[in-house]
Amino acid sequence: MRISGSTLALVTALTLTTGVGLSGCAHDRPSPEQQLTSADNHYEIALGSAQTGAFDDARKHVEMALEIIPEHGNALYLLGLIQLQEGRAIIEFIESEMCLLDAAAAAQRLRADEFHRQAHEAFARAAIAYGEDDRGLGRAYNSMAVISLYFHDYDQAEGELEKALDTQFYTEKYSALANLGWTFYEQGDLVAAMTELRQSVLMNPDFCVGRYRLAQVYLDFDMTEEALEQASIVVADERCPIQGAHQVVGVAQMRLGQTADAQASFAGCLDLAPRSCLANACRQFQSLAAADAQTAPARTKQRSSPESGE
Repeated sequence: MRISGSTLALVTALTLTTGVGLSGCAHDRPSPEQQLTSADNHYEIALGSAQTGAFDDARKHVEMALEIIPEHGNALYLLGLIQLQEGRAIIEFIESEMCLLDAAAAAQRLRADEFHRQAHEAFARAAIAYGEDDRGLGRAYNSMAVISLYFHDYDQAEGELEKALDTQFYTEKYSALANLGWTFYEQGDLVAAMTELRQSVLMNPDFCVGRYRLAQVYLDFDMTEEALEQASIVVADERCPIQGAHQVVGVAQMRLGQTADAQASFAGCLDLAPRSCLANACRQFQSLAAADAQTAPARTKQRSSPESGE
């Protein structure tokens, strides 16, 4: 991997700071302050690498930070994010890119599960490392809940989300509320789900995941117009490429008799990820919408004919 000059200089400086150069001696052990500075610097390099998608480099520097301070809260949290990304990449490949259902996909899913378990452990260690007044504490609990949701462990997810919401300085409680709402939704409690998701969207109107989930709850609760309104906002936002939102819009339009618009919405669903498992569902809905569009003129003609008695 090619390392830029600035990164190489920083790594060299870190080597000197930790006293492990060729001229280092046993009695030159760094002080706790120097250790913290060195670990923080490795974490900052790791964070920058992760933000640019260089996850191998990010993991390397996270591990270097943790070698210096094993309970470095931010490094542990970033390690969890890297492991979560590794697990999600596998799931996205077998569900979003290809929709694979064979034995190889099952084996890959087991590997993804292991990455998720490792991430949950890292987030849990980060939560222990953070102080009560640390902003990262609520974030760690919320991330733990994301993984508990992945494994459908709803009781554990609810407990972790309650801790996140109780954290005084957690600034992204709208995310925890959206996850709590989804926990209720997956258990079939649409009213409770709607309550939490409405609060999430109210707290942060730009949080498209919360708005999409609210639209899905509205759709399942037969609040079709409200579902269409919320999902349409998500679809119109270029920052929110959520394939499921296109499906919600299309289904809502079909229910409202807007078959031509529904076909276009399902086409948008297919454009985002044409080989995904969700695309298969959108393809089926698109066929239904096309069939409805063909029968609509005949129904209209029948209603307007003299023989119909109207």
